[in-house]
Amino acid sequence: MDKTTKSQLSIALFVIGFAMIAVQDLKRLESINLGFSWPFAIMFYLGLIFMAAGYYLKQ
Repeated sequence: MDKTTKSQLSIALFVIGFAMIAVQDLKRLESINLGFSWPFAIMFYLGLIFMAAGYYLKQ
């Protein structure tokens, strides 16, 4: 895998994982209606996995 592609994939996975964790955390606020009901526990752990994969690919 090309270094630039690996770097882009690393950043993308990290940002997607962070977004998944941030959206999962917004469920605590009653005033924000996300418009969908994902299984938030799965979303949280997938976010962690994506962030870890992004960090691992960075190196």
